[in-house]
Amino acid sequence: GSTHNGLLEKLVWEGAQKRYPHLSEKHIKQINHELSMITSMGLAPYFLIMWDIVNFARFQGIAVQGRGSAANSAVCYCLMITAVDPIGMELLFERFLSEGRNEPPDIDLDIAHQEREKVIQYVYEKYGRAHAAMVCEVITYRGRSAVRDAARVLGFSQEQADALSCESHHYEARDAALNLASGGAERAGLDGRDRRVQQLIKVVAGLHQLPRHRSIHVGGFVLCGEPLGEIVPIEPAAMEARTVIQWDKDDIELVGMIKIDLLGLGMLTLLQEGLKLVKEFRDVDIDIGQLDMRDPQIYEMLARADTIGVFQVESRAQMSILPRINPQRFYDIIVSIAIVRPGPIQGNIVHPYLRRRRGLEEVTYLHPSIKPILERTLGVPLFQEQGMRLAIVAAGFTPAQADNLRRVMSHKRSAEKMAKLCHELEIGMRKNEFSEEAIATITHQLKAFANYGFPESHAASFALLVYASAHLKKYYAPEFYCAILNAQPMGFYSPATLIRDALRHGVEVRPVDLAKSEWNCTLEAVSNPISFADSALGRTTPEGKPALRIGLRYVHGLGNKAKKLLEAAYKNGGKFVSLEDVMERSGLTPSDLKQLARAGAFESLYPGRRKALWQVLSRLKKVQETPLLDLLPPYQEENNPPMSPVEQMVTDYKTLGLSIGEHPMTFYRQWAESKGIAACVNLGRHADGTQLTVAGGIICRQRPETAKGFVFITLEDETGVANIIVRPDLFEQYRHLIMRSSFMAVKGRLQAEEGVLNIIAEHFEKLPLLPGNPTLPARDFH
Repeated sequence: GSTHNGLLEKLVWEGAQKRYPHLSEKHIKQINHELSMITSMGLAPYFLIMWDIVNFARFQGIAVQGRGSAANSAVCYCLMITAVDPIGMELLFERFLSEGRNEPPDIDLDIAHQEREKVIQYVYEKYGRAHAAMVCEVITYRGRSAVRDAARVLGFSQEQADALSCESHHYEARDAALNLASGGAERAGLDGRDRRVQQLIKVVAGLHQLPRHRSIHVGGFVLCGEPLGEIVPIEPAAMEARTVIQWDKDDIELVGMIKIDLLGLGMLTLLQEGLKLVKEFRDVDIDIGQLDMRDPQIYEMLARADTIGVFQVESRAQMSILPRINPQRFYDIIVSIAIVRPGPIQGNIVHPYLRRRRGLEEVTYLHPSIKPILERTLGVPLFQEQGMRLAIVAAGFTPAQADNLRRVMSHKRSAEKMAKLCHELEIGMRKNEFSEEAIATITHQLKAFANYGFPESHAASFALLVYASAHLKKYYAPEFYCAILNAQPMGFYSPATLIRDALRHGVEVRPVDLAKSEWNCTLEAVSNPISFADSALGRTTPEGKPALRIGLRYVHGLGNKAKKLLEAAYKNGGKFVSLEDVMERSGLTPSDLKQLARAGAFESLYPGRRKALWQVLSRLKKVQETPLLDLLPPYQEENNPPMSPVEQMVTDYKTLGLSIGEHPMTFYRQWAESKGIAACVNLGRHADGTQLTVAGGIICRQRPETAKGFVFITLEDETGVANIIVRPDLFEQYRHLIMRSSFMAVKGRLQAEEGVLNIIAEHFEKLPLLPGNPTLPARDFH
C-alpha cells in the first residue's frame, strides 16, 4: 500500500532513530539531501532491493556488511546496509552518488563466505531466473597460463611445460617472456638458442593481457525488470543452481543494466563463528558495533604488530608500517589500511606522512585552499575522496569531471585516461594560481592513485573488521583461532602458522582424535584450570580459557564423502569408543582409515600410530583380499618402536599440514647455536646494522609490483618470525634455493628502525635435511 519512495523514506527514518538516538539538524539535513537525490533519480527500488537482501541475511544469522562507496551514504547507514557513520566521519556523499552520474550507485555487500550461497539463491528465488543472473568477467593471460598454453601448442612435453611455468612464477606474460629469454629457459633444462624455444618466447610475449577465457564473476549479479533473455543470452554456470549472462561485468553499465555485488568475505565468517563460540563457552554477548573503540590494549597490540590472523593488517607490509604509525585511535587504523597500497606508495606519500606523524617534518600544505581537505592526513592525500575534492577545489573540476576521476582511480584504471585528466588538472590549478611545484606534486600523487588508491569509506568499513578481529584475538584467543581455522581458506597465513601463533598466545591446542574431534575444529572446556604462569611454561590452558581441538577436516585425503560418513556416524551412535567401533560404524574407505592412523587420530582409542596402523591393516585383511600383506611376517611390537619426536613431527606435516608438537626448527636449535645463528625472538636485542644469521622455515614469499624487484621472505622458527629483504640481483643469484627450499639460513645486516626489524640479506644457505625431509606450508606471491 505504499510507493517505492514512501517505503524507502519510512525505513530510512525508522533506521535513523536507531542509528542516531539524538538526531541533530546536521543529520536531518544530510538524510533529506540524500533522499531527495535518490528519489529524484528514481533509485528507490535499488535501495529497497539492497535493504531486502541485507534483511534476509541478518534474519538467517548470516554476517553481512556493505562496503566501498556505500559507506559514504547516511541512507545506507540508516538502512543497516553499512556500519560506518558517514556524517560523523565527514565522508563525501558525492563519492557514492551525484547528479553528474548517469548510472546507479555501487553497493557491494560482504557476506560470510561459507554461507554466501544461501544469499545468492535467495536472490534467484526472489526475482526469478528470468530476471536475475550472475555476470561474467574476462580472464586475461598471465605468465604461467601463457607459458603452458604456448608450450602445448608448440609441442613441448608436459614435463617441459611444467618446468617452464615454474620459471614464470607470478609474472605478467611479457615479464615471463623476458625471464625465459634471460636464462629462464636454460634453468628449465632447455636450450635458449633452440628455434622452438625462441618461438615460445615470442608467443608468450604476444599473449600479454590478451583474453584467455570467460569466467563467472565472483559475486556480480545483474537484475532486470524485463526478461534478461530478451537482451542477452543466459546459460547455466558450471556451479550447480547458478545461471550466468554472457557479458562482462564492465560492459553491462554501457546498456544501463543494474549490477549488485554479493561478495564472500572470510573475516565475516570468522567473526560470526567466533562470537557464537564466545557466547557458548564464556556466556558473553558481543556486539561488534558496540565495542569500545578506545581500548588502549587493542592499540598497543596493533602497534607491536601482533596481528597474525587480524583482518587486513597481518601482511608483512602492514606489520612493518603499524609500529611506525603507532595507532592510538580508530582513524589511525583507517590510515594504516589505506596507506599500504600501490597508489600511496608510488605517489611518494607514505614516508612524508610517517615523518610528519612522528614530528620529524613540519606539516605543510601546497596551497591554503586545500588545507581543509588534507588536514586529517597531515597534508598528503591518502584517499580517493581527497583526490576528488582536490580536483574540485584546486582545479575547479565539475562534479561530472570529479566523477570521471573517481572512475579512473577505481576499477576502470587507465594510465592514458589519468594522463588526460592530469592535463586538465594542471590547467585548472594554474588558473587558481597554484605554484608549478604544487601542480607537479599534486598531479604526480593523483597519477599514482590510478594504480590503486583506497576510498576512505572502504577503509573505514574494513577498519571496523580490523578492530573486531583484534578484539577477539586479544580477549578470546581460543575462540578466535578455532573460528579462523574453520574459516579456511582465508587470510595471509597457513593453518600451520596460525597454530604456532595460537601456542605462543597461551592457547592449549589438542590433537586430532576420532574419539573427541568433530569435522571442524572445536573448543573443549578445561576440567583442571591452572595459572597463567604455568600455562606459559607448560603450554596448557589458563583459567577460564577453553582448549582448541583440531578437527578431522585437516587430515589430508579426507573429502566431502568422508565428512558425510563421519557426521552420520556421530549422529547415529555418538563419538567412537574403540578402533573396532571406527572400523564397523564409520563406513570409511581403507585409504581413509590408514591415513587417520598415520595422523594419530586413533591415539586415545589405540595408542601409538604404528600400532594403530598395523591394527587397521590386520583388520582390513579380514574383510578384503590382501595378497601382498599376507606375505609379511606377523606384527612384532618390538620391531616397531614408537615414533621419535622428529618422526612424529614429519608425519604431522605430511598428514595434516600442521603440527601441535615441536616446531621443525627445534631439532636444529643445538646445531644453530653452535653456528652462532640467532633465534627470531632475540633479534630485538641486537643493534641496527649488526651482522647476524637467522634460520627457519619459509612461510611466505612476496614480490610486490611496487617493490622494484625486491623480494620479501618470512622465516619462522620455534620462537617467532623474521622478515628478510632480498635485493633483485641477490634473488636472481639464489633463485633456485629460495624458491625450492623450505628451510634455510640467511646471513645479513639487521635493519632496526622505529621498532621494525628486518634482515637485509647477503647470503643464503640450505639447512641440512632432517630425517623425513619435512616441508612447511608457504603462502607465496599473493
